[in-house]
Amino acid sequence: MPLEAPVMRRVWVMIGPCLSLPRHSASARAKFRVRPCRSCPRIARRIGLCRDHRGLAGGYAMIGSNLSRRERAADARAIGTEGKRWIRSWINVFRCETEARIPQDEAALQRLVCEGRYSCVGQSHSYNGVQVVPGVTAMLMREGGLKTLAYDLASETVRVGASVSVRELKLFLRDRHGRGLLNSGNYMEQSVIGALATGTHGFGPRAVMADSVVELTFLDGAGQRVTLRRGDPDFAHVALSFGTIAPIVELVLETKRLESYVSVSSMSRLSKLAELKQGAIAANWAVMPYTDPEDPVIMLHALAECDKGVEPTAHPEAKGGGGHFAKWFLKHYYNFDRFLPWFRRPMQRFIDWLDLKQSERVVTDPQDLDYLYDPKPGLKENRAPSITRGLFSTTYTGYNLAFFVPLEKAPMVVKFIIREADALRDLGFYLKGIISVRELPGTAGPVFAANARQPMAAIDLFADPRDYAWLERLQRLVMHYEPDTRPHFGKSALGPDFRAALNSDGQDHLEQLMDIYARHFPQGNLMFSERVRAMLDVGQPLAGESAADAGLA
Repeated sequence: MPLEAPVMRRVWVMIGPCLSLPRHSASARAKFRVRPCRSCPRIARRIGLCRDHRGLAGGYAMIGSNLSRRERAADARAIGTEGKRWIRSWINVFRCETEARIPQDEAALQRLVCEGRYSCVGQSHSYNGVQVVPGVTAMLMREGGLKTLAYDLASETVRVGASVSVRELKLFLRDRHGRGLLNSGNYMEQSVIGALATGTHGFGPRAVMADSVVELTFLDGAGQRVTLRRGDPDFAHVALSFGTIAPIVELVLETKRLESYVSVSSMSRLSKLAELKQGAIAANWAVMPYTDPEDPVIMLHALAECDKGVEPTAHPEAKGGGGHFAKWFLKHYYNFDRFLPWFRRPMQRFIDWLDLKQSERVVTDPQDLDYLYDPKPGLKENRAPSITRGLFSTTYTGYNLAFFVPLEKAPMVVKFIIREADALRDLGFYLKGIISVRELPGTAGPVFAANARQPMAAIDLFADPRDYAWLERLQRLVMHYEPDTRPHFGKSALGPDFRAALNSDGQDHLEQLMDIYARHFPQGNLMFSERVRAMLDVGQPLAGESAADAGLA
């Protein structure tokens, strides 16, 4: 039976952006320009829905954010202002409205600390709501004036203030001193201190950013400076303390000279992972979850040391089935994933059938700020290596949940997640794009670092924001079978189940952290989120949390 015109129009609106086809004539475009929303009398935008009802579209479109355009505009206007403001997690799954203050200098921050209950917020890049604390004053540190940036030539360290972003720090080190960070994440607008406090990491040697801290200074509950240095009794607990010791006003970090690396991005199979990683000092790989569960398709990005003056020979651009069509399909994969989420599995099964074998090898530019993520010169911090860019880019508008598992168990954990996720298809759940795995070899100094006791792998899962609870279910299943699973403090679903893993060396590190808190904040004025409070088991929920307001706890 032929499809009716309204149905055909909706199908075209969904798949049109995915295809590189010629534009229609003006008269043809007019037929699609004005149409009513399927749920109300308003004018529809994409997928036959108005802006407010687009989130109810189910399989028609991916929800990039549940913020309306009006809310986004209001948040943009609020930047730099004090008073009532919304504090939102990344992608806006967790949020609250509270009083906001912007400290312009350390003296102002000292006064604010003494005025009452407060929490500290950086760029608010955490997904899991650790920055959302209702009913207290939010110190918006990233918008403040604590902009210290000073390089010490003798020690090759840099002193950084609480309002400095990762981008500002990297530019300062590169342009003025020819230096760089030991490692970093790929989001440049994070505040440096916020990134370190939540365990942000890259991959390869010294992967956890907080492992480069040699000194830190915070304000206690009376607004007085407290400085800790590497080797001090409390330092290893405070260097990565996920908001429980704050505000941290300054950090001193190790740096390294700028250098080139051989960067290889490959597309192959999980069974070839060990072979592809040979000679690499750092590895980041991603699995397509709806390809062969026994031997899924992977994309590997590996770094190796680069001999000066040596230009590596290029690998063949592409081998395997598909040819030019395969390259076109990978380039446009993001559009298919975005507009047709239910089509993710068939697309990946098609890629699995093509059995692509691609590889690209380049020498990174030492001046590039983000060589770990884009091996080409210039700043493209939100872009993956070119060969797999269309696949990785699907994750930038999704909810991201992450946790850490022992490095040698990462392939088995990924295969387990693939099977569990595929069993949820009949309930309408689909992972977005990839399962990302970043390898953290060696061990780190901070006791709450992911690899504090053994090499670990960061497992990153992605889904449409409306499906974040399914990711939390997958995390709980992994924790059930792998007791050494450790949290990412900005992305994991935090809770009491993580206590055993964080204290697995026979010491109660969480209790020691709370002892440090009690010594420096006897006033009890520093507050942290309900997710952290539940993990630490530190009393009743704060007013403004549903459990407290309902009288449940």
